[in-house]
Amino acid sequence: MKYKISEIFYSIQGEGLLQGITAIFIRFSGCNLRCFFCDTKYSWKNGKEMNEDEILENIKKFKCKRIFFTGGEPYLQEISNLYEKLKRKNYWVGIETNGTIFKDIKFDWITVSPKKEGEKFHKFGYDKRFKKLADEFKYIIVDDSYFDFIDRSIEKPVVLQPVDNNIEISRKIVKFLKENNYNNWYLRLQIHKILNIK
Repeated sequence: MKYKISEIFYSIQGEGLLQGITAIFIRFSGCNLRCFFCDTKYSWKNGKEMNEDEILENIKKFKCKRIFFTGGEPYLQEISNLYEKLKRKNYWVGIETNGTIFKDIKFDWITVSPKKEGEKFHKFGYDKRFKKLADEFKYIIVDDSYFDFIDRSIEKPVVLQPVDNNIEISRKIVKFLKENNYNNWYLRLQIHKILNIK
């Protein structure tokens, strides 16, 4: 099976609750939302066609058994075969998705990052079946209106991430968290951008 791959690289996880761990990132090409604030617009189109064996050859050079699927939007492609092959090779496999497309794949870690642009597909921007399957939800906060977009009924950890590590928005998130005091909500910055690494 062929996949459209934007890039494969080895780095640290810069976002969410698993910040700081090393991982191989497989970035899939294509996105069904194309948010104006996206920091990986280059992944929306093009991409190199690779089959499963080519992907495995590519990741073997890294001394790491942890992989994250990212995008773009990985669920736009038929990723279950690749996932199964990686699991058979004893890889830990996580994914970040915008949550608009549901597939019942038992990833080791699922980050759902709902976007306002996803409201055309689902009421809260994501398929509600992810509510039980996801390990964390991550919301990019662009302005004050994005606080109202967050689904308050989520019981899993909810990460609030200021767009582009914006300091003013970070302060607004701190104020919001102090005023609302949700036990499962967290502020997180993008540490890979702070450190200026891939």
